[in-house]
Amino acid sequence: MSIVRNITLLLCVVWSANSLANSAYESLQFGKYKQQIISDLKKACHPQKKTSDEVWANKILSNEDNKAYIRDARIALERNNEKNYWDAISKVECPEM
Repeated sequence: MSIVRNITLLLCVVWSANSLANSAYESLQFGKYKQQIISDLKKACHPQKKTSDEVWANKILSNEDNKAYIRDARIALERNNEKNYWDAISKVECPEM
């Protein structure tokens, strides 16, 4: 009985550690995609005012169509599809700043 309990406990610990590692990696990957999208949108839109990336991104995301285009761009990045990525970026409507 003790061996079964110890093996079960070990499996739970290994599984939870693996889940935490995957979660941290996914967060880093999401941050990388977010920075790339913001950087490429700034190149395309040429914002006139100096604003933080967070404020500028929120301004873009206030448009419902832009949300869909940015989601498409993120998916294209995840799939390493450069053509679809740039197609989605080109459809984003630049905000008035």
